[in-house]
Amino acid sequence: MSLCLASAGVVKSLTASAFMLSWVHSVEKIEWQEDWQVTPQGLQIVQARVKGSGAGMEPPPEARLVDGFFRWTPKLPPLPEVALGNSGLAGEWHICVSGKCQELSAILGRPVGMNVTTMSACKNQDAAVPKAMDAKALNARGNDFSAKNDFDRAIADYDAALTIDPANVEALNSRAMAWRAKGDRRKALTDLDAALRLKPDFEIARANRKILFHEIELQGAKMPLKPPAAK
Repeated sequence: MSLCLASAGVVKSLTASAFMLSWVHSVEKIEWQEDWQVTPQGLQIVQARVKGSGAGMEPPPEARLVDGFFRWTPKLPPLPEVALGNSGLAGEWHICVSGKCQELSAILGRPVGMNVTTMSACKNQDAAVPKAMDAKALNARGNDFSAKNDFDRAIADYDAALTIDPANVEALNSRAMAWRAKGDRRKALTDLDAALRLKPDFEIARANRKILFHEIELQGAKMPLKPPAAK
């Protein structure tokens, strides 16, 4: 199994069937750890640990103090996706695999900053994506799947194209439209913003963002949206 991480158009995968997620609470400055398993059904939390207690992070009643940590097993089903935010008030998230821990920025190869990072179990793309295909070919095949309304397979190809070439603005724009077709305007907006940061004069992405922004406004979405600054 593999763990897929995505942030601002960058997608990385880690070969792992289990991993530990750790961070420090921004206010209490207390360490928090979680053990996760990567399963075909999604990400399954196995155990949560907190080194102490404080406002907003009290251990549940069933927690037990072992080796300096309050430990318990959250009652959650496998999750298709886990979102990691960053307030900027504490250090970065760390992911540990087989005892080796890395910050998200190091794993993704670029500063994460305030961007949201999503974690998910990687889809098995071995059969669907030949390793010989380049980013351009993957993007083209994704467009074919999109034209057939097979958006999940299209997104898998766009993901693979962006793994090869994280600055592929065409793949970012195409994936945004696939997310929009699936009804996930938040992810669509994230991809379009990433494309315009890489290529501010990308008129197709700018036009798509304008349409998407208008749709969100019509829905009364409670999101802090702001159009990119004009160049």
